[in-house]
Amino acid sequence: MNYLKQQNTRKGFIIVVTLVLTLVMTTMGIGLYYSSIQAAKEVNSNTDKRTYLYSAESCITEAINWLEINHMRCSVGSICHTISTNKGMGKWDIGEDTKRKKQMESQGYKCEIQKIKVKALNAGGEGFNVGQDDNYESETTINKHYFKINSNGFNVDGYDKTSLETIVSIIY
Repeated sequence: MNYLKQQNTRKGFIIVVTLVLTLVMTTMGIGLYYSSIQAAKEVNSNTDKRTYLYSAESCITEAINWLEINHMRCSVGSICHTISTNKGMGKWDIGEDTKRKKQMESQGYKCEIQKIKVKALNAGGEGFNVGQDDNYESETTINKHYFKINSNGFNVDGYDKTSLETIVSIIY
């Protein structure tokens, strides 16, 4: 009986498979690396936008405090006061840790207060309509003053910002 010897036709096949698998895994690793970098950028961007919103809200709070004291200085149709800080919000010392303080120092805000309307109200009325009825017989008339506050919270470098607009009314 004669046996035929087969030559090994698979010689070097394992190297080719190994190289192909290494190439696929390297491509997947690079793809995951760039994907994670993009996800980290999105998270940082959303965090920054939220902190700029907080800055803009802080400016509105400061503007309302200013209006409570100085509302008589404003005339209808003009910007009566501007509040701004470009040096960061370090003045809001609220006992935060060092990381948060540095973050607050990188933010600023600016808001403008404008008086938009004055409406005369009678002091009379019934129930929930007290002070809202223009036809009710009353001797005392009070005024309701409407103010628009445009507020921007931003990075002190001026790259990103968040804008808010608020209508505030004061009765006196």
